[in-house]
Amino acid sequence: MNTPLKGKDKVLMFRLFQDKDKANATRLALQTTHSIKNSRKTDSTPTKDGNIVSPGTLETSIDIEAIASDDLTNQVLAYAQKKGLAVEVWEIDFSQDPQNGKYVAQYGVGYLSDWEVPAEVDSNTTIKTTLTVSGELVKGLATVSAVDVATVKNFFRDTVKNATEVAPIDEAPDYGSSSSSSATTPSK
Repeated sequence: MNTPLKGKDKVLMFRLFQDKDKANATRLALQTTHSIKNSRKTDSTPTKDGNIVSPGTLETSIDIEAIASDDLTNQVLAYAQKKGLAVEVWEIDFSQDPQNGKYVAQYGVGYLSDWEVPAEVDSNTTIKTTLTVSGELVKGLATVSAVDVATVKNFFRDTVKNATEVAPIDEAPDYGSSSSSSATTPSK
């Protein structure tokens, strides 16, 4: 049976392209949604034998929404949009197990075309922006910090200093063990 893909398992990370040699990519805090859109315009030329359709260049854009906050990534993206700076983007797929400590990802470089901050009366302030990628997104393997992995995957951390993140204990009953047979069944 096919397993459905969940949006919560795909997270965006960003970095100013000009900082590629001096800073790590960071995750946008409180991201609520993003959508990757590939589009291609076509030209149609009428001829006496019928229309001839020619494909245009592929354009990739990423629509991003998040709850506004004062985190550094939010500030960097707003600055990049105002100054017209190139931004690197990674879509990290946490639904797959890491390969040699790296996660399957898509990568691209582009520019933020807009920056919208709607502030409605009865809800959180949000940010909405669109990043248009130069070329197209390419697949590869990306390194993700332990802190970001723990935040996304809800790992458990012990109370002692320098503790590492570990997977949480599965709360589902183990139906194959003898302890499950000792469970009582509700009376009818």
